[in-house]
Amino acid sequence: MNTDSKVYLKKKFKQFYWKNKVNAPEEIEKREFGTGTLESKIKVRHKSFKTEKELRGFLGREAPYYISYSSAFYRFPENQPMERKEWLGAEVVFDLDREMEYLSDESFEEVKGEALKLVDFLLEDFGLQERYIETNFSGGKGYHIHVSAPGVKELGRDERQEILDYITATGFNLNCFFTQEAVSGVNLKGRGDFRSRDSSTVVVRGPREGDTGWAKRIFDVALDLVSSDMKKLRREYGLRTRQAEILYRNRELNQRLLREGNWDALNGLTKYMRGRIMDRYAVSMVEDADRMVTIDTSRLIRLPDTLHGGSGLIAKKVKLLESFNPLIDAVAFSDDEVRVKVKEDTPEFLMNENRFKLDKGETRIPEYAAVYLLLKDKAEIA
Repeated sequence: MNTDSKVYLKKKFKQFYWKNKVNAPEEIEKREFGTGTLESKIKVRHKSFKTEKELRGFLGREAPYYISYSSAFYRFPENQPMERKEWLGAEVVFDLDREMEYLSDESFEEVKGEALKLVDFLLEDFGLQERYIETNFSGGKGYHIHVSAPGVKELGRDERQEILDYITATGFNLNCFFTQEAVSGVNLKGRGDFRSRDSSTVVVRGPREGDTGWAKRIFDVALDLVSSDMKKLRREYGLRTRQAEILYRNRELNQRLLREGNWDALNGLTKYMRGRIMDRYAVSMVEDADRMVTIDTSRLIRLPDTLHGGSGLIAKKVKLLESFNPLIDAVAFSDDEVRVKVKEDTPEFLMNENRFKLDKGETRIPEYAAVYLLLKDKAEIA
């Protein structure tokens, strides 16, 4: 990156922090902070601020390309080594990302879907109140979700690992949700019993209507299966024609029995459900590093409402995740045109409702797109 580009970027970052208010995290005086450069997201750490005013003064003066803060609370956050900080607890934080070479609206929609799944787990399965859940756009490739409910801060690495395994369905065993019950005078042959066994005295019991947690999710997929038409059974569930015909012919009876927890008609079919259960409900974390964010009790995470030094977007607090669009709502800079020299042809990318596909050479583009390409080292100030 040439000198003119570096000067331009630093000027733009300073202007942002002069004009925009950045709120301090809860108990700022107990947090550790780290700052980064164009080359390193965390170049310096073990910083601390006593007040929000002190934090804002630092941002206005230094305008770091990245600033992160600890999910943990410390008695002495500026001390080194880590043992001397005296750990007091930590929020549980989830990091959801999708790899993308250039900003991709499709990838952002995918990772938003994962974030919505996660929030559903926190609200429904763990019974958390919304006020204890904070969702932030990371400024880069996804979302950070913070949990600060009473009792959460004291959780250790093992407990955090268990939470992570639960939401990602790590080690998920579908068979654990079923039992066999002896029932006299029952014969279900010809109504979907594809194993051709004598089931006159045994009924398979499984999740039923009104269950919660993963049992509810399994039931919902099963109900969808027994309610599907032939086309859906063949294409989406992968059933053979004969299997699909039997299931479809008896769909009303199967729906009633399933609501009662009777799974005998689905013997041999649960294998067709597993993939759909995972795709629909399990939270997908692509990188092991993302998983470590949740387990780590001393992790530094992007400070909300600050700039991301790889995109120029705002690591913004999200009030309504369903309607949030980072390519519009997190854009920090103006539409004023800037002349840049593009270093290489770019693929198409979307920002602020404008699509860009640039050829190598000089061109004029909006400020927000110029900052983005400069930070990616794909362009220079002309």
